[in-house]
Amino acid sequence: MLVLAGTMGLATTVLAQETIKTTLVSGTGNDREEGPAMICDGDFSTKWCVDEPSLMPYTIILDAGSPTSFAEYGLVTGNDTQDYPDRNPVTWVLSGSNDKQNWTVMDKQENDRTLRDENYQEYLFKPAQKGQFRYYRFEFKKMAGGTRIQLSEIILHKVGRTVVKATFVSGTGNGKEGAAMVSDGLFYTKWCIDEPSRMPYSIVLDAGSQISLCEYGLVTGDDTHSYSGRNPRNWKVYGSNDKNNWKMLTEVKNDRSMRDENEQEYRFRVKDAAAYRYYKFEFEKVWEDTRIQLSEIKLYK
Repeated sequence: MLVLAGTMGLATTVLAQETIKTTLVSGTGNDREEGPAMICDGDFSTKWCVDEPSLMPYTIILDAGSPTSFAEYGLVTGNDTQDYPDRNPVTWVLSGSNDKQNWTVMDKQENDRTLRDENYQEYLFKPAQKGQFRYYRFEFKKMAGGTRIQLSEIILHKVGRTVVKATFVSGTGNGKEGAAMVSDGLFYTKWCIDEPSRMPYSIVLDAGSQISLCEYGLVTGDDTHSYSGRNPRNWKVYGSNDKNNWKMLTEVKNDRSMRDENEQEYRFRVKDAAAYRYYKFEFEKVWEDTRIQLSEIKLYK
């Protein structure tokens, strides 16, 4: 399960990869403003919200228009999830069908706590079993707390993201916890530095060839839960093909999606579709003092 966080500045909530346009067949609830039809209207500001325990499991059936397959599905939290927590689903079953009578189970999640109490956040899941179906049924059996569920959207993505094997070019800090640790592929190693005179702390990665970056992932350190406040708060991402001329692709300010948890990946979208070989991350501010730590920085195309 992957946490896909929203960003500010030049970033966008527009999806980076192609999605399957779905329509609602049926769903639990009939409220016009917060009914099941809101789950696939393409608008993050609307939501499906229902609290009718006698009707559980709460069900959504989507029509893809024709038999088709998808690589990932996304569950998007509601517009006020942070103010009204515990409404995210934790147990559900996803099934596919071509006649709405015979259903094939594609994915099961049991007490999954991936979804956070954050607004407008998409969380991606890869189905355990793939297949070509026209209809997709989601049965939500348990919420984080109580019986009320709310989701902004359910999104089917045709193509999953591909991780790019990036190599380290340069960065602030060296040694056992130096900048090179962000691209060694190991979650239990980390980049950790506290040198305020050298801020903003920077990392430059080489994608190996020119790629269009659709997302990047920041992975928290191995002891972030014990040593809180070291996650970045403000940062910028740049692209270049010569390591001299840089274009800013996205800016994040006052990010609250990253939590003080160990080895957790948070993924952020990038809108700019231009292809670059080199990507530079400049971390301008952390949540407490000036010490930053990250286990990995991952690039996705």
